[in-house]
Formats: sequence, C-alpha cells, structure tokens
Amino acid sequence: MKIVVLNDTSYEYHHGCETVIKNIKKLALKNYMEVIDTNPVSINWKNNQSFLSSMSKCDLVLVNGEGTLHHAQLTARELITVAKYVKENINIPVVLINSTYQENSDSMAEYMKYFDLVYVRETSSKNELEKYGIQSRVVPDMSFYSKFNVSNKIISSSIGVSDSVHAKLSEKLLELSLEKKYEYLPILTNPKIELNSVKNILRFVKYSFFKRIVFLLPKLGFKLNYKANRVSYYVDDYQDYIKKISSLNFLIVARYHSLCFSLKTLTPFMAIELNSFRMSGMLEDVGIGIDRIIDGQNLSRLEINKFSKDEVDKISEYVNKAPLKIELMFNEIRKLLNK
Repeated sequence: MKIVVLNDTSYEYHHGCETVIKNIKKLALKNYMEVIDTNPVSINWKNNQSFLSSMSKCDLVLVNGEGTLHHAQLTARELITVAKYVKENINIPVVLINSTYQENSDSMAEYMKYFDLVYVRETSSKNELEKYGIQSRVVPDMSFYSKFNVSNKIISSSIGVSDSVHAKLSEKLLELSLEKKYEYLPILTNPKIELNSVKNILRFVKYSFFKRIVFLLPKLGFKLNYKANRVSYYVDDYQDYIKKISSLNFLIVARYHSLCFSLKTLTPFMAIELNSFRMSGMLEDVGIGIDRIIDGQNLSRLEINKFSKDEVDKISEYVNKAPLKIELMFNEIRKLLNK
C-alpha cells in the first residue's frame, strides 16, 4: 500500500527531525505501507505539483505535525487544509500524527474534523482539541522509537548547551558555553549531499570549502556572526550526537528534540521553553512536572541538579513504553487501509 507524508522536516538538517522521518518510514514499511513521496516542511503542498500527483495515486495521506500546529501560524494554516482536500478530492484516509496542537483558530479546528485519526504528543494538546469535540490519542514523539542503551553510559564532568530555534537565544547560549567552558551542541547538522550529479558535487565542494574557512577565520582574528560560527560546532552523525548528550553530566536544553534525547539517555537537564507547551506538556506526561523548565533570562544562576530516583524511574517508564505506543499507533493506521 502506498502512502505520502506531509511536513517532511528532515529537510531542516536537524538530528531530531531526521530521526522522526526515518522512524516514520521504518514503521510504515513494517506495516506494509511504502512512502512514495514526501512534501518538505515550509513548502505549501498546494503548489507542489509533483506531490499532488503522488497524493492522487496513494492509499493514505500521513501528516507529520511536529511543532508546526500552534498559534495559527501561516505554515500551520497551510498544512491543516490538506485533510479537507483529501476527503473531498481523493476520498482516502488522512491521519495526523506526532503533533503538538496549541492555541489555533476556530477555522483550523474545523479542518481538524476531516482527519480519520489524530495522534498528539502530549496531553495538553489532547485537551486543546477536546474543546472542539475532536478526539485524539497521546503518543510520544516519533524520535523515541529509536532506542538507546543507557547501561553503557560513560559520564564525563562536562556540561552541555543546546541551540534554540530562535537565533538570538542560540547566540546567547553559545556565549554562555564559551564563558563557562561548556560544550556547545547545536542539534542542527550539515546538509546530506548525495554525490550523484555534477550540481551536487559542486555543492559539496562549496560547502566543504565554506566549513574550512569558518574554522580558520577565528584563528586569524576574524569575528564571525552566529549563523556562520555555529557550523564549526555541528556533529554530523546522529549516533555521535546522542552519545555526546549521553556522556554529559548536565544539559541546558532549548530544543525540543534535544530534550527528547536527554530523556532517552537519562541525562539531567534544565529546559528553556519559549512559544509552546511541547516541552512542559511532555514533562507533565512523563510525571516529573515542570520544575526543570526555566526562562532564558537568568542562565547565569542555573542550578545543576541531578535526577532524583523518582525522576529516573518515571523517565525510564515513559521512554521504555514509548516504542510500543508508537507501534500500536501504526497498527491502528494500517487498519484504516484494511476496511
């Protein structure tokens, strides 16, 4: 059976999003569904003729919500309309998975009613949808399907700092890491360029040259802006990235998926939450509350707190149950195709 996926966030070159899309494709295949096409994040699917053609030939449309559907932002409004389009023009199942849903408009809620199944990442999102009479099920983020063996953890004395989706906060976090001699670990990574054409070979050469220049210029006394500077901190491989987080004594985290990786590797953290409840909502579902949520204004007064036994127990339970909940979600989706 053929399916398409909307909101392919792997195009953002981001360890968390790449893991999400990889796991979606893996679970789809496991359930006899082949992903024949995806529509990249931030591209309006209505203008993607190739994707529209693929959608007309498939058996099910899967929408990856992630952190898009909040505060009725433009990308949220564009994405959500696909459910009505599918039902009125193709008449096949359409499912929303892996989503936060927060403070959207009444008109967006009307589009939500066209989905056959809705899966959200936290109870806070479920409660938002219930205000409109829309039923959903809570399933942890797709990144939790990738397991990590914490029994082999080798913990250093290092404190890590993630980046943020907001550039100014990322700059502030990088400055903190330099001042305190913490390890800066942006979740972003280098673009994966396949050397399958002259154009891509030239792209690879250009990017490799740029990265070497970025590495050398500060040593020659040149000050770089944050966007250029962060490239020298990228960790290219997902496994290397998550091992680095696992080895930390503590992580100051401002990225949702970096928080997921902290939970998965049992790495103590403090989290900076900005414009949605996706972090606090997940931690409430874990059962450890929001005491580890801070604002980004008083980073110098940070308390480095280890996990309590109760926190370890609750996090372990959440992480260990997540893969089964994700598998059950895909089993339910597959049943739509058997009707």
